Amino acid sequence: MKDMITQEIRLLASDTRTKGLHIMPEAVERRKQQHPETEYLSDWQIHSAHITAGAITLLACGFQTGPLYIPMPTGSGKTIGAIWGIVDFVKQYPEQRLCFLTPYKESVDAVYKNLLEYLTADQVGYYYSGTGISKAEELSKQVIILTHQFVSHNEGLLDDRDVFVVDEAIYETGKATLKLSEIAKAKEWATANDTMVSEFTQLLDFSYNMEKAISESDKLYLAAPTTADLSWAKVIACDLDLVTHSQKMSDPSLLSDVKKFCKALVKGMVFITKGTTIKGGYDPVFSAALLSIPRMDKTVVLSATGGLLYSIAGAFEQDTGSTHYWSPPSYENLKLVQLSGPTPKGGYKYWNTDNIKASVVAYVDWLVQAVPEKNLYITLPKKVIDNCLTGSFGIPTTSYLTLPIELQIHGKTVHLSHHAISVGSNKFKDCDAVIYLWDNHIPSSVAVQRLHTLSDQPITDEDLEGANSKPLGGDYKRIRDAQYIDNTMQHIGRGNVRNINGKAEVGAMTAYILTTSSNRFPRIAAQYGDCQLCELTYETPIEYPTGRIEKVLFYLKKRQEQGDVPAKEVEKALGFELRRYRHELEDSWDLSALGYRFQAGTIGRGNGALFKWRLGEE
Repeated sequence: MKDMITQEIRLLASDTRTKGLHIMPEAVERRKQQHPETEYLSDWQIHSAHITAGAITLLACGFQTGPLYIPMPTGSGKTIGAIWGIVDFVKQYPEQRLCFLTPYKESVDAVYKNLLEYLTADQVGYYYSGTGISKAEELSKQVIILTHQFVSHNEGLLDDRDVFVVDEAIYETGKATLKLSEIAKAKEWATANDTMVSEFTQLLDFSYNMEKAISESDKLYLAAPTTADLSWAKVIACDLDLVTHSQKMSDPSLLSDVKKFCKALVKGMVFITKGTTIKGGYDPVFSAALLSIPRMDKTVVLSATGGLLYSIAGAFEQDTGSTHYWSPPSYENLKLVQLSGPTPKGGYKYWNTDNIKASVVAYVDWLVQAVPEKNLYITLPKKVIDNCLTGSFGIPTTSYLTLPIELQIHGKTVHLSHHAISVGSNKFKDCDAVIYLWDNHIPSSVAVQRLHTLSDQPITDEDLEGANSKPLGGDYKRIRDAQYIDNTMQHIGRGNVRNINGKAEVGAMTAYILTTSSNRFPRIAAQYGDCQLCELTYETPIEYPTGRIEKVLFYLKKRQEQGDVPAKEVEKALGFELRRYRHELEDSWDLSALGYRFQAGTIGRGNGALFKWRLGEE
């Protein structure tokens, strides 16, 4: 083991640069000899994959401690690198066990198939519902490939795993959302089956009191009260055997959520929200914010959209390899186009009037004709597709429609998708344009839940002050905004931008973006460093940012010149002083992604505040 660690560190230390890029020649050559699929990869992609593989190895041997994230865009080679890392893991640590989690069943199949090129079916297994194979038999193997959903519904079955590699969306592995009626249903089940009746009764009483408290409060969110006796919650969390009892219930997932709820409650990770407004009052919802992965200290997350989500949470750190020995690709071939267009008021579910439908159809029709590209990937909120587009452009009106679908509109190939499909796919890598219309709606309660899930810190009413403000404040606002940007980037990554060449340049592509917030486009643009910026208007003018930080980002981005920028220049151009925004600028992920860090001024001539060109310091 010591020799292996020494070798990995030596390879990292031998890092060199080729035309400004981090490349490890010795490691790249070694991977070429080991893996025939490198024939289709550039040296930069092989290097990126090697960094990913190394993170898994160094986590297994204890050189790094999780939770970690690896922020590389689609097309970098993260999944290939994860496969290499798993193969290395099996060879070097036969006594340890690993779990790879991915969102979709198709991804499970693909990763499993690729691993069988190097490992045997006795060493690696896979499982999801409907496979017809033995869950127990697959889980007995050293490596298991699963969907995220498996973690939520199979409490305790992964406790023997030493390392976890997670492909995106780690917060989905731990959420539990319940209503009082569902908790009452669980109590009825316990009574009917004479199982933990006292504990489930106390759970229902506890939940009833929380709902009563929120209904009598002027707050939107309340933390679960700290009580002297939560022994009943501990019994449900620790002793409820889901494997035995789930067969006795029509909705087994409810028992799984109740178990997670109690486990989170013991850790102080439960809150209640008034929920959506309904006639005569509210519809309260209980949320458990808990990471269900048993070994967070041995977990690494592959993130295609940078670390902005994980950096806000605080519990995660970027892995050593991608922090110090990796450079992001160039986005010079990416053109980001800010769109203007109709933005009807109200939630998307209310976009069902004849006038709104006509305006949305006319806009999409105009846009498809207006863009010069011929192979388009278009994504919208699913409610907008349901309410406005079905029946138009040859889109079926059936509720069983499965997206994405391929359409021919004005002689162009259109792949129509919706925002909830948020994980990359090579199926659309030849699309020379991605069109992202209106934002993926993120309820405030989801932002609250996800922040606490990722931070894994107890929830208090003091913490929830930012959630009870209107609009969201503090880290809740940051995590919600980051999720909007994350979703947009996921879809931009579907197109030709994922084809990264030997010079680490992304494929030529145009991304057309219409957001419902004027402050969002500058932040999206900041994630793509040296991309080109354009505009395309429709009836109404482009809305420019109103936020001070977003104005700074937009100015620096449009400036399109590398190098240090005096703060005085920015202040003069924008018409306001930056002094009061110092801490926000120093802590800005977007500014860092753009290639700058803010350096406050000091006393003395020539020592004024500066936007330091960070990339030039390396």
